[in-house]
Amino acid sequence: MNRTTRAVLRYTREDLKWILPVALGLGVLGEVLGLAALSLGEPENASKIVVGVLLAITFLISTIVSIVYLANQFSLFLSFSTTRQGLVAGILLHSLRISLLQTAIAFLWGTADTLVRRALGGVFPLPWQWMPWVIWPLAVLLPVWIGLFMGGIIQRFGAKGFWCAYFVFLLGPTGISQWLHPVIDALRPLPWQIPAAGLLLLAAGLAALSLRWIRRAAVQ
Repeated sequence: MNRTTRAVLRYTREDLKWILPVALGLGVLGEVLGLAALSLGEPENASKIVVGVLLAITFLISTIVSIVYLANQFSLFLSFSTTRQGLVAGILLHSLRISLLQTAIAFLWGTADTLVRRALGGVFPLPWQWMPWVIWPLAVLLPVWIGLFMGGIIQRFGAKGFWCAYFVFLLGPTGISQWLHPVIDALRPLPWQIPAAGLLLLAAGLAALSLRWIRRAAVQ
């Protein structure tokens, strides 16, 4: 298992070369949008826009990488792998390091941008002062979870399962105004720990089920 995991991490190490150029390009995009905020008379939002753009797009990239490896590339790796556990562990660790590095770059860039703006004059909040702390671990772990879940769906149900899950994902935000408020009203009397524990249990259960489907995937 350990040998297979190390082999996967070595094979996917090439992906780390494009992280810095991509982050640099996204940082420049964020700075351009920050300058646009300044020109519109909203300097207090400039630093927030920079880190927000970086974090949002790197989150999307991390999610795509995780899905690609756990869905499309998994069957290819499986045909050359000796242990499924080592293969899955290696891909999950690679997805995690991609997500962690990109989140760290977004955090550091946003911090440096805010400090520069403070030095030039003005009072601007640092990223951890205005963004809820839970966003940062979610930005690291959620792409890996989504990749694991979608990978399990594809390995179990094929492309049809992926598109069904995708359309459900699209319909959820589209009708959010119809179901979000009733859900909030129903959960309002409960302590926040109970819904949070329920979400964690649901996420853990879906992850375990997806992991089972992936480990039982047939060699193609």
